[in-house]
Amino acid sequence: MSEVEQVVEGQEDKTLDQTLNIGSTVRLAEGINKTIKIGTIKLIREVRQHAKNLQGMRFSYVIGRDVIEAMQVGEQTIPDIDCPAIEQAYREAFNMIFVEGLTDEEYEQVDMEGIQALDNVLDRFL
Repeated sequence: MSEVEQVVEGQEDKTLDQTLNIGSTVRLAEGINKTIKIGTIKLIREVRQHAKNLQGMRFSYVIGRDVIEAMQVGEQTIPDIDCPAIEQAYREAFNMIFVEGLTDEEYEQVDMEGIQALDNVLDRFL
């Protein structure tokens, strides 16, 4: 295949991906790669509405943590932070963002690089 044919084929693949709302692929763990949907206004709005109660917490921070009880910082009261509920909301957001979704089994296998990748993917939508 000539170089020109390769470029044309690559452009056709890109156009097909855009038509199907398929974006880039992200590696979450050995053998687990997920395709990100293209961030349309509709999808961004849906993800942001779903994630509006995340209290500004990063996904990587809330993994496996219990509820952090309310505390007083100076004159400001910081309410409870329900880390398990926030982690669950993120998991639901991943199912909205990835073309193939993210199964419970796949979620449990995500490694440290994958956790960072998930944080980065969410930054695109939030």
